[in-house]
Amino acid sequence: MNTFFEEDGILNIDDLIMEQPSFQKIVEDGVVTEEELQQQSKRVIDSLKAFERSASPEQIDQVREILAEVSVLVAVRNLFEKEEK
Repeated sequence: MNTFFEEDGILNIDDLIMEQPSFQKIVEDGVVTEEELQQQSKRVIDSLKAFERSASPEQIDQVREILAEVSVLVAVRNLFEKEEK
């Protein structure tokens, strides 16, 4: 995938997630374990630390803002779905 968006302009996060080998491995047995959560957390932390070492301060600020906004999206989506039930 070479774009963040579907043809209609909607964020293509679902496909991005599904394509990740880490996601595929975690969900292959239908159970998410605490160990898998810890391993995924470590992958994210390691990736961000590697990025910080090679990125400019401006790039770090931009990625920090993107991560914050994606996190807000996930949080409000979870709240929205909870309210619908």
